[in-house]
Amino acid sequence: MGVPIANSVHLDSPFRAVSMRYELPLTSMIGLGLISLSSALILANQDQNEKRFCLLAYLFQYIGAIFLLIRIFSFQILFIIFLTGLMGAAIIGTDQIDFRAPIQKKYFISFPLFRVLLSILIWGLILSIEPRIALWIPIPDSILFVSLWMISIGIVKVSLDNDYFSMMLGLLNLFFGFQLVYILLEESSLVFGFLTAINLLITLLGAFILLKPDSEQEEQEFLESEENS
Repeated sequence: MGVPIANSVHLDSPFRAVSMRYELPLTSMIGLGLISLSSALILANQDQNEKRFCLLAYLFQYIGAIFLLIRIFSFQILFIIFLTGLMGAAIIGTDQIDFRAPIQKKYFISFPLFRVLLSILIWGLILSIEPRIALWIPIPDSILFVSLWMISIGIVKVSLDNDYFSMMLGLLNLFFGFQLVYILLEESSLVFGFLTAINLLITLLGAFILLKPDSEQEEQEFLESEENS
């Protein structure tokens, strides 16, 4: 039994790049913009004390994916994708983020120029190589571009950062980019459910890893207090 698919438009001609640039529907342009900007924000942020914007950007990636897939999949599938992103954001952000804390003004002026330029460079590189890859992967150009973009951002994020929260966001970006490609190549409800379960499993594992250092630190502080007393 396949995944319910609405009326979709597959661009399989040699002029895929031209179609992507000039014939994108409004929903695809919105989705492309949301995912591009939110992924760039996730990569550019390196402030370990301000994670709220990264978590919000992670949720916007799923909203952008819904805009990209709205002409392809049914409402039920789109709702499951959004629910997966919402649950993932809630799982990894509940114990890591204090939403009541004031926003630091320095956050808006401390963006590292290197990471911003790196994001622009990666975006341009993917834009140039996407038509060649599109010859081998028969899915809409906008979705293929977004998938390559998220996979690249995920790899770079994991490579550059050393805190668990940022590395987990990078890993989730990488997997979600792969998931977007595979659910279009394999139109199966079983495969879709399996990939969704893996996504949530990675999120749960990440939440456990994020909690473990805090538990070890509390245990060490407790032992030190016992020794002092």
